[in-house]
Amino acid sequence: MKQLLLLFLIPSGIFAQVGINTPAPTATFEVAAKNATGTTTAVDGMLIPRIDRQRAQSMTGITPSTLIYINNIATGALTGNAINIDTTGFYFFNGTAWVKLNTNIYNSDGTLTENRTVTQADHTLAFNGTSTNAFSVNGSTFSVDAANSRVGIGTNTPTAKMEIASGVEGSSGLKFSDINNTTPPTSNTSPLGIDATGNVVVQSSITTSFRSFNINATTPTSSAVAIGSLEFRYPSTTCTGTDSYMQVRTTTGTNNTGIIHGIYRTAQNGSAFINSVPLTITPTFANIGAGIPANPNPALIPINCGQDGHAQFTFFSYIDKTFYRVSFHIADGDSLGFGALGYIFVEFQR
Repeated sequence: MKQLLLLFLIPSGIFAQVGINTPAPTATFEVAAKNATGTTTAVDGMLIPRIDRQRAQSMTGITPSTLIYINNIATGALTGNAINIDTTGFYFFNGTAWVKLNTNIYNSDGTLTENRTVTQADHTLAFNGTSTNAFSVNGSTFSVDAANSRVGIGTNTPTAKMEIASGVEGSSGLKFSDINNTTPPTSNTSPLGIDATGNVVVQSSITTSFRSFNINATTPTSSAVAIGSLEFRYPSTTCTGTDSYMQVRTTTGTNNTGIIHGIYRTAQNGSAFINSVPLTITPTFANIGAGIPANPNPALIPINCGQDGHAQFTFFSYIDKTFYRVSFHIADGDSLGFGALGYIFVEFQR
C-alpha cells in the first residue's frame, strides 16, 4: 500500500502512466486483474465509492465524469442534481446532474434528454408480450419517418404503414376511448370502411349502381342490377306498346320485408303517384306493383315502353335497415331516332 501511495506522489513528469497488477500500463491508469483466468474464488475488480442519494444530492463543485454507486434511494429526493437518481446503481456526473450509467428502456425507467434515433436498416424492431402488456404514447409524439417503414401491432411482419392484428376473428383491435356509437356524426365527411383485404379505405355511405340495356329481340343486353341484398331487372327483351313491370328479388335466399314510398310514374300520356305500400320481396323475381293489397290501383305502377315510360320509388327494408332509391326507364326511342333502350339506376344506403 505504501508503494502504491508513493507512485501517486511521484511527479507526473517522471511517470506518465500508472498500473496496478501490470508493469506496463497502456493507459494513464490501468488496473489489471490479478487472476484473469482460472477457477480461483479470489475477488478481482474495483470498488467505486458507494453512497446514498442524499449524499450525492448534497455534493457541490463536482467534476464532470465523477463516478459513484448509489446504494440507497430512501434518502434525498428526485430534485436538483439528483433528478435522475430513482434506483440504485452506477451514476456519473455530466456537469449538471447525476446520470445513470449503461441504462436503457429495457431494464430501467429514465428521462429522454435529447432526440434519439433508432436506425433499423433491414432489421425489425418488435415488441412481443402478453395481452396485459401495453405500448403507450402519452403526451408525446411517436414518429415513423421513412419511405419503407412499417408499424405492426400484433404482428412482426406488417404489410402496410400500420397493421393491427387483433388475433380475434371479427375484431379490429382498434379502439377510440372518446368516440363510440353514441357520438353524433359529422356532416359533409366521408366515412371509413374496410376493403376485402382488410385495408382501411374512405367510403361513401351511399352506394350506387347503374345499368343501361338494349331492348331488342335480336340484340338484347342484360338489365340486372344487384346491390345491397336486392337485385332489380326488366324481364322483357323487346319493346312493345303494352304495360310492363320492373322485377325484383332478394339475393340472400330469404324474404325481405319493407315498405315502398312514393311511387311516381311518368309517360307521354301523363303521370301518376301512389302512396306508401308494404312489400315483401322473395328470392324469386316478381313484378313490383302487381297484387299489392294496399295499392288501390296496381295498373298505375307498370310502365309502357312505347310511351317512353319512367318510374321512381324508394324501398326501405325492415330486415337489414337499408334504403334503396330506384329509377327505372324504358323507351322505344323512335321520336329521337335510336333503338329501344332502358336503364336502371339504384342508390343504396345503410
